[in-house]
Amino acid sequence: DGAEYARRLAEAKGRMERAGFDLIVCCDPANMCWLTGFDGWSFYVPQAVLVHLEADAPIWFGRAQDAKAAQVTTDLPDANIVSYSEPLIHHQVNHPFDELCDLIRGRGWGGARIGVELDAHYYTARCHAHLTKGLPSARISGNAELVNWARLVKSAPELALMREAGQICSATMKRA
Repeated sequence: DGAEYARRLAEAKGRMERAGFDLIVCCDPANMCWLTGFDGWSFYVPQAVLVHLEADAPIWFGRAQDAKAAQVTTDLPDANIVSYSEPLIHHQVNHPFDELCDLIRGRGWGGARIGVELDAHYYTARCHAHLTKGLPSARISGNAELVNWARLVKSAPELALMREAGQICSATMKRA
């Protein structure tokens, strides 16, 4: 539902503003889904959702072959679904986050205050090293699970769906 994702984005941006971030880079699959609806089994390669305070919509960044999943599972504009070069997968020197840095600088955000998910399983030390090296003018720091805490408080539509899922599960178990 577009209204629910707009509410979530507004909540994330409010938290970003209070925490002093211009941009957040989310690599946790649950946070990426919560912000955009993105659902794919591509978490084993570098990917991210970017949220900037001044941008209307998040940006999905990932492997080219997974861009179709972003088109199908999100309502993001095509311009906000950005793929990186396939030869970067498991490259010994270069990394997909080198192109992420190009994207961030290209949007004029190279000097931004950037929050990253330091405790996310899929935000690797190598991702962080390439991000910090590629954005020397940025101020990059942990975002203290900013989106995780936003996800904790459920909206009325989320609660309604959770209750419906619970009823379906209960009915299934009783039937079984």
